[in-house]
Amino acid sequence: MRTINVFVPAKNLTVAQNGTEQDESRQQPSSELDKLLKANTTLAVWLIFLGIGGGVLALYYRRIGYLPEMEWNAALVYLFVCSVWGGVIGLMLTMSLYLPGVIWCDIIIFEPLLDNKLSYYADHDAPSGTRLKRKEPCIGSIMGWLGVPFFIALVVSHGLLRTSHPLINELIDWYWVYASLVLVGIFASMWLIFWLLLKPHKDTHKGIIKKQILKYSISFTLSVFLTQVSMYVIYRLADRTPDNSNFLVLTVVCTIGVLISTHVVAVRHRYYPRQALVVALVTAVLLLVTADRFSDLSMKLMNRYGIGENNRFNLLVKPDLIPLLKGEGVHTCGLQRVYNVEILSKIGDHYFVRVDREVETRVDGRMEITLPKSDVIAMRRVPPPLELNKCPEN
Repeated sequence: MRTINVFVPAKNLTVAQNGTEQDESRQQPSSELDKLLKANTTLAVWLIFLGIGGGVLALYYRRIGYLPEMEWNAALVYLFVCSVWGGVIGLMLTMSLYLPGVIWCDIIIFEPLLDNKLSYYADHDAPSGTRLKRKEPCIGSIMGWLGVPFFIALVVSHGLLRTSHPLINELIDWYWVYASLVLVGIFASMWLIFWLLLKPHKDTHKGIIKKQILKYSISFTLSVFLTQVSMYVIYRLADRTPDNSNFLVLTVVCTIGVLISTHVVAVRHRYYPRQALVVALVTAVLLLVTADRFSDLSMKLMNRYGIGENNRFNLLVKPDLIPLLKGEGVHTCGLQRVYNVEILSKIGDHYFVRVDREVETRVDGRMEITLPKSDVIAMRRVPPPLELNKCPEN
């Protein structure tokens, strides 16, 4: 009987549960978009961060109700600002929405020792048209064994943000004292959980089991730590949330968003990384809008550049501008000064400012108006307390 030998490269094969060699399902042909992204990874990341920064800037101008006329020279300045804040906020959102799921996927879920615990083998239609077996994440088990402790850690860590206060010369924050205790508790809990999951492996050396449990526990604790860092930095950048009800809403929305994104990334990253990334980006946009709605995040970020609320200036203007301002009901001081001015926007040929009204025309005490930049000679930043910054004539 004639025998035919077929030689197939071993790297293209995988062994199913029945021991037969099959084509590796993960070896899928790359699309043109995948090739483009891989060749321009740095540019793609910068564009994502720039988009996030641009979103923050758009939220700020929506908040002040003003759309400036953009100039190319001003556009470059605000492009830099968008890149900086987009990089900071984007990095924090990546740490909380994407990296935890990647850690779960690459280090925990698909580990051979956890087969039939967090993953299982199932039939899959390969691109070649053949029906193969591959590991699939078990969503129910992941939610039960990993999702529940992660949810508890999120809620507790978010609640501890209210304890944020400098402890020693602003080098240590009370939040991190309590957050460290949370991390210790999470590590101990995950050690017990993974011990229960790996206990049936009687044929495996106990030393190997302990090393694997240590690796899984540290990896899971790291995912919680990254989320804590992210929520702490954003909380500080937003200069806290003064209203308890707003803080409660933010806790609920952020916890649900991070929990959903982490689970989706964990179960989709192995075979469909683009889908995982898209879900993380969509969740990031939703959380960014929510954070700005309940914590004035965009306003607080712009305040750090001396723009927006809570930054007051005294302006020295040209004498011809004073009669025009008085005609609009603006409170002026002398022949060339305007006191307690909040500069809300510097883009374009005009400043968009918030100023005091004249006493006789006062409705709510403040009003918004544009001032030509060519008519503003100089400005001086006013340090607090503002009560001492009054017009000498008054």
